[in-house]
Amino acid sequence: MQRKTKSAIVIIAVLVIFGGIFGYIKFSNQIDKPAPEKEKATVEHDGVALEDKIVTKEELLYPDNLIEHKVNEAIHSMSHQKVEAKVKWGHTQITQAKVDRLLAVVKMNDYKYKELYISILERWSKGDFSQAIDDHNSIWEMQGGDESRNSGKATRLLTDEEEKEYVEHNLTYDLYDK
Repeated sequence: MQRKTKSAIVIIAVLVIFGGIFGYIKFSNQIDKPAPEKEKATVEHDGVALEDKIVTKEELLYPDNLIEHKVNEAIHSMSHQKVEAKVKWGHTQITQAKVDRLLAVVKMNDYKYKELYISILERWSKGDFSQAIDDHNSIWEMQGGDESRNSGKATRLLTDEEEKEYVEHNLTYDLYDK
């Protein structure tokens, strides 16, 4: 019995030694080899390599391939700055850059309500919010707004003072507008 035990121990020891030598050789070969250089993929947009293009925060918020639901949601949230409604879900400050970016995105995509979005955003781009009640309610109805269930329908334009108060109360901490 002792002879078999000694033989097993010797065989195990020899295997451990050979395994250690093999592992050392493989490990040292990996360290000596330079890491292969990975190919860089070049992504282009309108013929400009994206690594060379400065991306604005508006392009990050509203990329070229923005889904229609997000366009709808953005316009609706922005309209809250201009209208009175008992319930307002979503708050996004209206800026020229956001309006212009959304308008560009809408024009480059084939949305179901593309013409409505363009008419709203073109007016807003010119600073015309006189139809903001209709703009809000059109979008609100598309989102399933129903007067009998929800009091989110816009009823009037905010006064300048009310708008200022709305911005201070709801949009002061909008991280995208800092």
